[in-house]
Amino acid sequence: MTTDERKGQMADDTVQRQECAHCCVHQWPWPARCRPGSMCLHARSALGIHRFFHRNPSFGTRCATPEWPKDIRRAAAARAHPYYAPELLYDPDRQVRRQAIARAPLDHILPLRENADARVRVAVARRLFGSDLIIMIDDPDIIVRRIVAARVTTHMLPLMLGDADPHIRRVLARRIDASWLAILAEDPTADVRAIVAGRLQWAVPATRPD
Repeated sequence: MTTDERKGQMADDTVQRQECAHCCVHQWPWPARCRPGSMCLHARSALGIHRFFHRNPSFGTRCATPEWPKDIRRAAAARAHPYYAPELLYDPDRQVRRQAIARAPLDHILPLRENADARVRVAVARRLFGSDLIIMIDDPDIIVRRIVAARVTTHMLPLMLGDADPHIRRVLARRIDASWLAILAEDPTADVRAIVAGRLQWAVPATRPD
């Protein structure tokens, strides 16, 4: 390291110590495990902020509130208490909202099934099962419908028989009750018909020669 580099490093260290001395973390009633720059609430990199919350998960709920910058809220939302997560569902930042959806109690995320943001609906669909997904069967986003096809109960699958996506019809061919297979046997996609034929072959008992 050259002399100029050492001077620059010393100047950075001095600034960092000054920032640490005035850091709000030290004013809170419980101690934090941190390291300037590399594991710090005010690190210049997202990795440093995530490291801070990984070592100090109890700070997540406190730092997920709107007055914090979005980089801090994003990391904090992943550690916030699940019962605080509903307050984050309408955060202006999409990534914070997705973190909240993954952690909030299910009854709080049901209103988001018709959210305008397709990524939010994808996150919601990945948490729900059965009849809670019925209003998402006709979702305009193909990824949402694919998730729904894999997670709804089998008696709801006939509602998706007219879906234009071959991937979804392949899922139906594997999951749907055998009484509906005759419809899929006429499917224009060859591998859908092949799945149906395989299921029908096993459904028909073999005849014994006399």
